[in-house]
Amino acid sequence: MIYRLASLVVASAIIFLGLANAQAAQSAGITGANPFIERFPCEDGEPPNFKRYRERQLATLQMEQSAARAQKLPVRVIAEAAADKSLGTEADYFARNRQGIRCERIAYDVDGLKIRGFLWTPATIELGQRLPIIVFNRGGTGDDSKLRPNTQFGFERFVRAGYAVIGSQYRGNDGSEGTDEIGGADVRDVVHLTQIARQLPFVDEHNVFALGYSRGAMMTLSAARDGAAFNAVALVGLPADLRAPEFSRLAAQAKGDRAAALAARSAILWAEKIESPMLILQGSGDPLVSTARQTLPFATRLQELSKDYELVIYHGDSHGIAINGNDRDQRILDWFARFKTTK
Repeated sequence: MIYRLASLVVASAIIFLGLANAQAAQSAGITGANPFIERFPCEDGEPPNFKRYRERQLATLQMEQSAARAQKLPVRVIAEAAADKSLGTEADYFARNRQGIRCERIAYDVDGLKIRGFLWTPATIELGQRLPIIVFNRGGTGDDSKLRPNTQFGFERFVRAGYAVIGSQYRGNDGSEGTDEIGGADVRDVVHLTQIARQLPFVDEHNVFALGYSRGAMMTLSAARDGAAFNAVALVGLPADLRAPEFSRLAAQAKGDRAAALAARSAILWAEKIESPMLILQGSGDPLVSTARQTLPFATRLQELSKDYELVIYHGDSHGIAINGNDRDQRILDWFARFKTTK
């Protein structure tokens, strides 16, 4: 256990489409049984535009930092002149492209519901090659926070490091059937996707990891509690105790016994059930998840239980650790590498 502080689409058309997808899958080394209801290549999306990307990046960061200052939290100042260095340069942006990365939209069945998601892999997979896979659990609620083909630029850093990445939109989002319960029955969407991931013929079933941001970090631990086996997990901006006042909106949305619903979403109350080694990454300037009331008490509980964990707190960084994004991703890769097996 380590506690560390660091700076952070008529029948023929359908038949044709099916054949095209099968041929594309075969060219990528993806053969065998198909556990998906739907599977087709992602659309290209909008062309790269660094200026627009940087404007969005800065706007989100500045909004979070304003909220952090209102809470008297430490904030690492990012001036326009220093933004390129702290948030990545234009060269970095264009280097992080999806060239050589295959993005596919998927749909799968859970509880009789069609659930949508994404799969990212290297564009070419050799016959017989087996890749470790990361189950990515998105944060937020609704379609505003949904996965997109260019989420984390198609998870470029992870795919280029040799991983496949798969993620669910959860029920009720992006055309998925059902209702999003934010950590209720939708946890089964993650558990089942993890099972599907192990069935994919290009996946090394012995090396399955999980990465979650915010609500997705909570979903990751809930899935681990409910039977999803991961070699290790990484958690960014984890809300560990949803009984806290700042999550009262969720309490108002919960069905039935609200206290029980919040307890079921609060990992601090059932941390003993989590067997996967945990990397916890937190920004001390996070205005959405309190380092003092969420992160540190959870780490204390893990320490009491002698769990395998590492905690990194980035001084003055944001909810998603935007300022230290390169270090964040490298630490995640290093953590997963530590728990790979050679079975």
